[in-house]
Amino acid sequence: MSAAGKLWKTMLAGGAGVATLAALNASISRRNLEPEESLPESEKGIFKSKHGNVYYRHAGKAATNPPILFIHSIDAGASSFMWRRNFTELSEDFQVYAPDLLGFGLSAKPADAPYSADLYVELIAEFIEAIVKRPACVVANNLGAAFATRVADEHREKVCQLLLVSPASADSSRLSPGMTGAAFYGLLHSPVLGASFYNAMASERSIRDHARRHLFYDKRLATRRLVAQLYAMSHQPAAQHAIAAFLSGYLNTDAREAFARLTQPVTLVWGKQDRTNPLTRANELLRLNPHAKLEIFDRARLWAHEEHPERFNALTRRLLLKARSAAA
Repeated sequence: MSAAGKLWKTMLAGGAGVATLAALNASISRRNLEPEESLPESEKGIFKSKHGNVYYRHAGKAATNPPILFIHSIDAGASSFMWRRNFTELSEDFQVYAPDLLGFGLSAKPADAPYSADLYVELIAEFIEAIVKRPACVVANNLGAAFATRVADEHREKVCQLLLVSPASADSSRLSPGMTGAAFYGLLHSPVLGASFYNAMASERSIRDHARRHLFYDKRLATRRLVAQLYAMSHQPAAQHAIAAFLSGYLNTDAREAFARLTQPVTLVWGKQDRTNPLTRANELLRLNPHAKLEIFDRARLWAHEEHPERFNALTRRLLLKARSAAA
């Protein structure tokens, strides 16, 4: 076969492959994926940020106690659903708020939003000012905890206490996306290849395997209901945009200096068997801020608050009521 003939054969094969991928992407997008209400025993709300509407849940009437603001982690399918075993119980004693960050859950997912750590730091600070309207105890997980740390440092009057579950450290948050990250970001936005990569990464199998290996020590907690919810959330229209920024490095932030400067009470909760964010990183943070406290949850990984909700809720309640008594 001539060189020209080989080229045409390659192009035709490639075209057929792209057409197949496009068809698969279209079939996934047509699926009727309705996620559960994240936190059904609560009131819905919309915070109108400058980049789009932010959906949140609110419950509780105990205005004399510090309010609690839950900030979810950053991952495919992430939303306020991850706090369902904490939100309702703690609402008995506290006003509780749980937003879906822009680009996640049921919030707006604009393709042209400048997704970055700075955007989320600004968004959380504005949410506290506009919706919570009082200094809040921020309870946050992993990269969301890094955003919360920066909010507490840069807007100290808005955060009275921090409870950080396996907060992302600089080791796991390479700072600059660089040219490679920018190129990868462009690839993820390509209509066919980008969508195909996202659909593979956010497949039901990938989500289930990630939950069993990284979220929970007890694999039985990666239930069909949980996997179905994460999958449905990850396939809401335009859900790939924020994740593309995350995978490309644009959401990375080094919160070490901010953590060292914190003057508010801060408690770290760490799963002893955490594979994503090993317990050794907790010691690094404690050296930066000797006033911080560490609570180690045995038989737990990244979602210690979900794996041991009774202990986590009791700890949160004790910390906040102690702070209130000290301030009285």
